[in-house]
Amino acid sequence: MAFIYDINNSKKDKVSSGCLLTTHTISEILNLFLSTFLVGYVYSLSSDVSNYIFNVGVYYVVMYAVSLLTHLILAPIVEKTNRVWLYRLALALRAGLVVVCVFCGQNIASLLVLAGALSGLSEAMYYSCYNTMKQEMVSRHSVKKYSVLSMILQKFIYIVVPLIMGAVLDVSSYSYVAIYILVIAVIQIGFSFGIRSKRPEGSSFSLKGYFKKLKENPELAKKMKLLYIGAIPYGLSTIVGVVVNISVMMQFESNFSLGWITSVFSVVSAIFLIILNKFTHAGKRTWLLIITGLLPIIGSVSFVIWPGYATIIIYNVTNAISNITYHNIYDIYRNANLKEAGLYSEIQEHQTLTEIIFNGMRVIIFAILLLLGLSSNLIVFNVFLCICSCLYTATLIIMVIYENKFSKSTKQTHTNEKVELEPQNNKVE
Repeated sequence: MAFIYDINNSKKDKVSSGCLLTTHTISEILNLFLSTFLVGYVYSLSSDVSNYIFNVGVYYVVMYAVSLLTHLILAPIVEKTNRVWLYRLALALRAGLVVVCVFCGQNIASLLVLAGALSGLSEAMYYSCYNTMKQEMVSRHSVKKYSVLSMILQKFIYIVVPLIMGAVLDVSSYSYVAIYILVIAVIQIGFSFGIRSKRPEGSSFSLKGYFKKLKENPELAKKMKLLYIGAIPYGLSTIVGVVVNISVMMQFESNFSLGWITSVFSVVSAIFLIILNKFTHAGKRTWLLIITGLLPIIGSVSFVIWPGYATIIIYNVTNAISNITYHNIYDIYRNANLKEAGLYSEIQEHQTLTEIIFNGMRVIIFAILLLLGLSSNLIVFNVFLCICSCLYTATLIIMVIYENKFSKSTKQTHTNEKVELEPQNNKVE
């Protein structure tokens, strides 16, 4: 996979990368509808709490199992083709899932397997293309800037949209809101036609070849090994947001409450993200990351012992701060390391391997949630909630180890390499 675009120097490519960023930002609106508020909607259709937890578990197990298989199947195809067309197909599939929500209404609870499968298929197709194109379009010196901007835009969406969506859902229907989301999905597909993609000539997908390249570079191999270890709790921690949504619906039983809580804590996340990137530096924030990792444990335990409005707010604040911290740091290193080492042709292998670990861990953790639904034991669910919060801590501790071990070598690489190497053996589609 060749390194094509430079977001800082090419006007034409800025338009292309800008359209990619726009479509990705719009995707967050669809993600809110198909995850956060779908979880809330399933609650209104469930006969009891245990049935609700079980249904949510079914949806996500199917979703991530299909996503895992799709990543494995698509990786060689994305490697050899103009991936922008697959990207548009993924957007169309996501729009198709919204159509299912429009026409199914209250029957969606009986179609959770189908909904989960469609969601997993579209998500895997989307990220297998998006992660690769992002690597191509954003220079390695702009990775941090792009990642931070993307997350700030995401948080803006999570501030405004949940309030509107939650209020409308409380006075209308899930199918009614789905119609508006479908219009947004169509607009998103329109923006995707502003993305230009290039197909590498003679490229091939080989995880075995990728591991061989890592063996030839021991320093890079150590970095990537630690990142892949970090991918385990990172993937598992996906469940924290879902568990929070379940807890909010059980406590407040209102989509608007779910909306304003999501919005308020997105503000907290955005503020902390700006502070983190402006006033801290890699290798010099060990205690900050450790404290940030411990916060959700304190928040979850307090909520379990004293459930109520105050403690669920504390729980959400601590989760918001920890989530944005590890997500930001991990995302930057995930997208920078191979380009720093000059391994542009192995980007697809790296992204695929990372997604395989993520989705494998997600299948496992959501299968446990499904079993908790069968157990009908809310005490066990609360213990599970506390354990899940520890996943943030685990990810952040690994990021502390990573930064303290490799931040100096990474800084030296940026200092020594002033010129980007850009292979020219690519055919424009």
